Amino acid sequence: MTTAAVIEDDKLKHLPLIAGLTFLVITWLLLNIFEHEYLYRVQELSLWLPTEVYFDERMMVPGGLMSYIACFLTQFFYYPMLGSLLFVGLLFVVQLLTRKVFDIPARWGLLTIVPVALILSCAMEAGYWIFQIKTQGYFYSMLVGFLFTLSAMRLYQISKGWVRYITVALIAAAGYPLFGFYALLALLSIVVLEATSKERNIGVALLCIAAAIATPILYYNVYEQTRFVRMFTAGMPAFEFIARDLRTWIPYILLYLFPLVMPFIRFNRSGNHVQTKKRFMLTQGIGIGLIVFIVQLFWFRDPNFRAEIKMNHAMERLEWRKALDIAKAQKQTPTRLIVLNRNLALLKLGRAGDEMFHYLDGGEPAASPFEIRLMQVGGKMLYYHYARMNFCYRWCLEDAVEYGWKVDYMKYMVKTSIVSGEYDLAMKYINTLKKTLFYKEWAKKYEKMAKNPELIAKDREMASILPLYQFEDQLDGDNTLVEIYLLNYFAHTYSDLNTPMFDEASLMCALTLKDIQTFWNCFFRYANSHKTDRMPTHYQEAALLYGNLEKTVDISKMPFDKSVKMRFQDFMRFAQKHAVENVERDPEAKKLFYERFGNTFWYFYFFIRDVKSY
Repeated sequence: MTTAAVIEDDKLKHLPLIAGLTFLVITWLLLNIFEHEYLYRVQELSLWLPTEVYFDERMMVPGGLMSYIACFLTQFFYYPMLGSLLFVGLLFVVQLLTRKVFDIPARWGLLTIVPVALILSCAMEAGYWIFQIKTQGYFYSMLVGFLFTLSAMRLYQISKGWVRYITVALIAAAGYPLFGFYALLALLSIVVLEATSKERNIGVALLCIAAAIATPILYYNVYEQTRFVRMFTAGMPAFEFIARDLRTWIPYILLYLFPLVMPFIRFNRSGNHVQTKKRFMLTQGIGIGLIVFIVQLFWFRDPNFRAEIKMNHAMERLEWRKALDIAKAQKQTPTRLIVLNRNLALLKLGRAGDEMFHYLDGGEPAASPFEIRLMQVGGKMLYYHYARMNFCYRWCLEDAVEYGWKVDYMKYMVKTSIVSGEYDLAMKYINTLKKTLFYKEWAKKYEKMAKNPELIAKDREMASILPLYQFEDQLDGDNTLVEIYLLNYFAHTYSDLNTPMFDEASLMCALTLKDIQTFWNCFFRYANSHKTDRMPTHYQEAALLYGNLEKTVDISKMPFDKSVKMRFQDFMRFAQKHAVENVERDPEAKKLFYERFGNTFWYFYFFIRDVKSY
């Protein structure tokens, strides 16, 4: 063995630091390049208030301080670059503590990144579950909790003699109400530390075991809102312990096992260890591959989910064209929420009649192992922009009771209350948002409207909604089926008022329903309220098709564009040639139809079928 072929330990002393910083810099870049909008959405679906009432509410369950800190940190994702920097900074602290607690040699430096990768996986695997998870401060909760576990273990290690008994008592008595399960994990990890040490302290180990069992039982009468079985898992994510949720638990279980397994690993500490470069590169390569595998396996990367999040943020800023660009960029079958967001953007821009079917359509289910309702994911925004204020407010309130208060809910409750003329109610939520760190200015903007209602019609956002707020806004039941409710509401609501935007929304919904008589009713209402020389293309396409399918309306004198008529004739010839009624059994034939007529209502009518909202 030549000296050039070996690596000594003293040359690797900076390896953990370099590896950790490299991993975290890459993580920070990935978060900002691919998950910028997701991080912003995470903080919208959280709430932190610097009030005594809010603090007391958090402290009503074990692990209350952990969720309080987690919610506080989550709000910094309002600026995703800043929030993600804070997040990876705390991950770096986890890495440093991991190396210190388990005394990991430099040559095994990649082991210090394993808990960091697992915590990152826990935060990024949620996907659609961020809308329904009941764990407050979910994104940060694992990070804050595990930091406490490592800190408690380190505090125990630096304690000596009888002080260790006091440390254990403090971890149990004070740590459990503040950090829940993570205090119990620290106690069990201390048991393992003692079991694997040369000078075993049986008394401390027995005290830790007794405290881990007795503490939740003793505190059960203190926390009246927590079920007994949850006393031992308080602070853990609110997933169910069933087979369906097993994959979701994997990174958590691996992380919980990490401090219980690491003390059993015996590192060679005799002298200056020497190893060949080939062996070193092999082991490091395997370690890096394992870490990358863990992160990419659990990082939720569904394109439709990302598109929904991006469209939500764009539409919240009234950037309708950007929302359409996001929908256009989708290369896979979209979810119904993407389709509904797209149609709303087209309606707001007045381009639906000519572009509604220029995008991919369909109804891809949400990529989630959990049951996801469109109401939780995007229904509130749709109801708000379609001026169904009572429905928007109702679901914000119900979800707040079920999942906890969020900034997102309060913002819609402010806006719906203002549109509905409930100005005192709006002020209730405005005053709450004024106490937040980043929504003070937002709240002040709407405070002016609540105190000066004449400003409402002058606001750009409100001006785009008021034309749809024409009829009695009553709660007549939607069963959480947002799309079906909106389709039936607009398609079957009649009025003699001159409401161009409402009439166009009605016609769009009639097209989606594919009901011929409903279409004609909405078509003539649209024609009466839109005194233009030309009917938009898709409405002409529907009139030509329905006029030929059923002879209930004479279309012979309708001023169809020559190009539309010629294309319809081409479609009919193509349909006869390829037997349109059987084309569903022939994917290649369907592809031919899409290539020639995929941007028409005719293709939608015949080939987009059995679409279900979730």
